[in-house]
Amino acid sequence: MNEIETIDKFERMLQRINIDEVYIKQLFDIYHSRLLNDATACNKLARRGISHEAISQYHLGYCDRSLNRYIKTSSTAEGASFRHVLKCAGLITANGHEVFRGCIVEPIYHEGTLLAVCGIKLICPSRPAPRIIQWFNGAMYPKPLAFHLMKWGARYVTH
Repeated sequence: MNEIETIDKFERMLQRINIDEVYIKQLFDIYHSRLLNDATACNKLARRGISHEAISQYHLGYCDRSLNRYIKTSSTAEGASFRHVLKCAGLITANGHEVFRGCIVEPIYHEGTLLAVCGIKLICPSRPAPRIIQWFNGAMYPKPLAFHLMKWGARYVTH
């Protein structure tokens, strides 16, 4: 294989990669990791009937407001790009707060593409705030999306 063919293959590969999707998936991977490492949150979910196996199977996560520890600052190109993508997608607010802060989140994927996310507050908010947050990845879906969290947390959400 000559150098020109290699460069052409590399350029075709780059055209298939959507960096926005990579950053958004990375965000929910961070949330998943945070939940797996938070025994208190896992125990609270277990009391609500959500097992550790379900956490892994459905890639549930926890937005514990520690995102800044996992992504670079806005003063770097990578950090600025990551934050810009999240802001444009509506996953962080204009002032940099995570939309799902304090929520257990369940992402729904179809063929590797993130379609939507449901978040339910783990602790009752002290200020008026929604207990359930749903985010859709900028598209219309022909079928309704079924979030397991909505079924598991029905009693929890109403209190």
